[in-house]
Amino acid sequence: MAVSPAVTEWTVRRLHPRFGAELSGPRITAALDPALSSAVREAVYRYGVVVIPAQDLTDAELRTFAATLGKVMERNAVTGKPATVFRLSNLDQHGNILPAADRALRLTDGNELWHTDSTYARPRSTISLLHARLIPPQGGDTEFCDTRCAYEDLSAAMQSELAGLTACHSLIYSRALTGFTAWTDEERVRFAPIERPLVHRHAESGRLALCLASHIGAIKPLTAEQWWPLLQSLMSAATAPASVYAHRWQAGDLLLWDNRCTMHRVRPYDQLRHRRDMRSTRLDDENDN
Repeated sequence: MAVSPAVTEWTVRRLHPRFGAELSGPRITAALDPALSSAVREAVYRYGVVVIPAQDLTDAELRTFAATLGKVMERNAVTGKPATVFRLSNLDQHGNILPAADRALRLTDGNELWHTDSTYARPRSTISLLHARLIPPQGGDTEFCDTRCAYEDLSAAMQSELAGLTACHSLIYSRALTGFTAWTDEERVRFAPIERPLVHRHAESGRLALCLASHIGAIKPLTAEQWWPLLQSLMSAATAPASVYAHRWQAGDLLLWDNRCTMHRVRPYDQLRHRRDMRSTRLDDENDN
């Protein structure tokens, strides 16, 4: 019987003229060549968003692969509970669709807003990984933009205006935009605002990027009359249709993105009718103290 030759490299296909790439090649396993794993990490740094299709991964395999890319987060950033792989789903543990009033489901409504993972926590996340197990027949796409491109598209005068500004990030801010206010006292302490520069340098590419998210609830030292229209203007420009890549999920897709230079959102789907089950893990930014 003929033996198929080993895949020794990834095939790259661009997803958008300015960012994003699809990598085709080997199946991700514990035995994946370290050079291939390193190439994935470098692709995420370069392109911001990477899609690896047709990956039949268990939770353990997803976590093992993530660990080859960096330090895996050991907690769920939203619940604060220990977890290295967690579900993003409208299903309970038995596979039944959750009721409309379910608290966990209502918390995920904020994922439909443009955001960046974990900017409201320390350490923040560098790379997020999301694996599709079960997808709805329509809706549920994930959209991305590159905030390095967004910064570079600003006028020199606007770039100068943003220098030195500090944004305050909290999950409480973003969820308030969806009408969710049912926080415990412990959660209000845990989600106290985190300050981050509005502009920062993406270490691996050397490019400046905006740190944008719906989690922003103030920009210092600006007044509310100043920072809110500024934020809306920046968010609108960064997410202009021509600057967005929309991913239509297929079961088995593995997406990776760099939270330090991208922003994303999930598009609505019928949560009370169609099942959606995704598995996520994130890497700690070990330089975010």
